[in-house]
Amino acid sequence: MRLTHDITGVSKIILVLLLLVSFIAGALFSYVYTMGFYAPFEFRIPEKPVMTIQSVEFAKQDARFFDFTVLNPSYSSSDVNINRVEARTADDNVVHVITSTVPPIPFVLQKGHSQTFRATWNWANYTGIKLPYTDTPVEIRVFLQDGRGEIFELRRPLTTLIIAELSFNPSISVNHFNVTVENLESSETYVNITAFAIEGNLVPADKVTPILPYTLNPGDSLVQFQCFYNWTGLMSESVTIRMDTKQGYIAQRTLTLPNPVTLDITQIVFNATVSTQQFNMTVTNHADSSTYANVDRIMVTVGEQTPVNITQWTADPSSILGTDESALIVCTGWDWSTYTGQAVKITVYTTQGFIVSKETQIP
Repeated sequence: MRLTHDITGVSKIILVLLLLVSFIAGALFSYVYTMGFYAPFEFRIPEKPVMTIQSVEFAKQDARFFDFTVLNPSYSSSDVNINRVEARTADDNVVHVITSTVPPIPFVLQKGHSQTFRATWNWANYTGIKLPYTDTPVEIRVFLQDGRGEIFELRRPLTTLIIAELSFNPSISVNHFNVTVENLESSETYVNITAFAIEGNLVPADKVTPILPYTLNPGDSLVQFQCFYNWTGLMSESVTIRMDTKQGYIAQRTLTLPNPVTLDITQIVFNATVSTQQFNMTVTNHADSSTYANVDRIMVTVGEQTPVNITQWTADPSSILGTDESALIVCTGWDWSTYTGQAVKITVYTTQGFIVSKETQIP
């Protein structure tokens, strides 16, 4: 009787186990059958290798580069060859080809790997003089060797640095000009102003006040810089003033400079019967000059000798010459009797920085 009970107990256990095995096997079979039918439609593996741009980052404190990360997914069919990077700016619809990256491109990106590149491109000031900078999107484009590519669109950090005003005043001086700058309150970072240039010619840092570099925070009050540079040769021309910063941001502004001031020494007289320690000359400021001129220094040069500064002179009616005005200047205190028959150059300087010279022969 006991043996019968034991056999019955074992049989029930075996039955339960068989049922469990049958259930698991049936479920597994159903899953395999179902996935075998639907998987080709639900999970399709690309026939060609693929890549995607995971991220693009712009550093607020350095506008001369950006970083981008590219992924070749594990399900990609093979390695990919990245051979071109571009940036398209929306506000002018210009495509900028990136020619320098670290690591360099072309670059073979293995299947299942990602790579971060640093691209050299000044993304803040690509439009040259079209400032202030506008907060418009940029498309970063990465292309494979077969011509396929990916696009990632984002906005750059907003830094609006402007030249608010330019002042070129020939009635004061042609040896300096003033630049008023501003970092607008909407800017996302400060800048360190490092240099000014006029028509591409750099103004030496020690010729700029306040001292450079100069930190300009967003929303700071307007700051005026005085740049000591002789712009006589650029008068009446359209010129561009550029301001550079340590971060790579620039600001530019273009204007037409005032017309020149045309001075002329119309006559030089050496008269021994009057005095060999005196000579006269007539200086004229032409009618088309843009401003008056104030004579303040006279130099005499005989041949290759050292120039002599004439300290004793008078101007009639005045040393200040308005447009279309002349003055008779009488110079004394320099004995020219020992230089008879030699060539002499008379040079007249003005407080504004205008210079006029004329050569003659001492009788």
